[in-house]
Amino acid sequence: VASLAKLVCLSSAVHQICFMVSSQMPYAIGQVQDAGLIFLSRMATSIAMAIGAQELSQDETEDPDLRNKRIASTAVVLLGISTAALGLVLVLVGRARLAKFVSYLPMPVIGGYLAFIGGSSVA
Repeated sequence: VASLAKLVCLSSAVHQICFMVSSQMPYAIGQVQDAGLIFLSRMATSIAMAIGAQELSQDETEDPDLRNKRIASTAVVLLGISTAALGLVLVLVGRARLAKFVSYLPMPVIGGYLAFIGGSSVA
């Protein structure tokens, strides 16, 4: 868990540097949104629970730290792939000018989403 927390801090720093270098607005400050981190945290927990529930392999019985390395590497790869896929979808939605349809979302849907984020933050 500590290595994943360090990785999140490193990726946040890289994100900030990329935003700072490529931004057209010199006064803008970029940061990672906490709403996305809640979903990524839930995904990483699910990955860790799924791998942890599996039976120990021969290699893992010989090296107990091998399971933690397997969990961390699987989580990093899958979270990276899912984040890249989401970024690609967002770029495609922007290029297709489909973002204007967000205004048609009913207010209870938006309220439910925000309540879910708040509930997950508290939990």
